[in-house]
Amino acid sequence: MVTLILVFLGLQYRLWIGEGSFAERHRIEKRRDALAAANAKARERNQAMQAEVDDLKAGDGAAEARAREEMGMVKPGETFFLTVPDGAQPENGSQRRTPADPASN
Repeated sequence: MVTLILVFLGLQYRLWIGEGSFAERHRIEKRRDALAAANAKARERNQAMQAEVDDLKAGDGAAEARAREEMGMVKPGETFFLTVPDGAQPENGSQRRTPADPASN
């Protein structure tokens, strides 16, 4: 009878506390869920980056938009118009004058 009780207690220990126990299984499941969430977030980020790469490879649209926005590039034959709010000075501090402007004479 004592042997049976000791075997029962040994099995209970392994079931609740030891290797492969409910506690360990719960801990592993929580870690699995956290890793799955991190993978989903990384997958979304990778898809967004892949879409941007595909857009850059597919045509000039994205590259052209970046060149226009970030570097102020203009296509040949286009006229660039800069609108400046009233009272604001151009960035370089100079003003362009035309020959018809009386101040330039």
